Amino acid sequence: MKYFMRLALSVIIALILTAAAFNAPESFAAEGKKASADIQSTLNEIQKTQKEILQKLDALEKKVSGPAQPPRPAVDYSKVYTIPIGNSPVKGDKHAPVIIAEFSDFQCPYCAQLQSTIKEVLKAYPKEVKLVFKQYPLSFHPQARNASKASLAAEEQGKFWEMHDLIFENFSKLSEDKFKEFAGKIGLNMEKFIADYASSKYDIQIQQDITLGNNVGVTGTPTLFINGKRMQGRSVDDFKATIDGELKRK
Repeated sequence: MKYFMRLALSVIIALILTAAAFNAPESFAAEGKKASADIQSTLNEIQKTQKEILQKLDALEKKVSGPAQPPRPAVDYSKVYTIPIGNSPVKGDKHAPVIIAEFSDFQCPYCAQLQSTIKEVLKAYPKEVKLVFKQYPLSFHPQARNASKASLAAEEQGKFWEMHDLIFENFSKLSEDKFKEFAGKIGLNMEKFIADYASSKYDIQIQQDITLGNNVGVTGTPTLFINGKRMQGRSVDDFKATIDGELKRK
């Protein structure tokens, strides 16, 4: 950005200088030495202004960019983290030996795209795998936290996964009216849903999931762990290879 601003400024100044130089002979003929002195004074003022503008650009750039951010620490995919299920929603056989922990944001397009893959994986391993959903709403998604609240309000009536599916299917057009519409579609008690959604009763649970995610190295969504190990890929084959490896160790 600074390069283009400098370039534009230089072009403007060059045009001014060229125009001044082109008109200089006529000015000399008309006014003589006085005209020459005036032109030189004008050129000096232009050069001084150029320096001041460039200095201000440098100062502005430093102010906007701020100090350089430290690089993210390298991910250790061999490390096994402790990720408690707690009171998080679970899908699959409760005795399944392989646990997928998904840190997800309901307004994240990548999370929405992942859902069909996860469904395929759970279908392929009905007794071996269970899914634990961890709320990780990102601050720059305006409806993500509200979506988390809507899903947990639905969970109180035994319909978390139904609400989960509808929210992800409509991730790009979420609103409070949409959450109420979804609640009606899945047959929730609307009075209870609206009251639960409007309350702050889920704030602690959501924050606990976010804090847990931060502690295990989550920086974006979706982030997935299988039996505590962070996944590198997200394809069905990636899941199957990792799950089969876990099952062989059992």
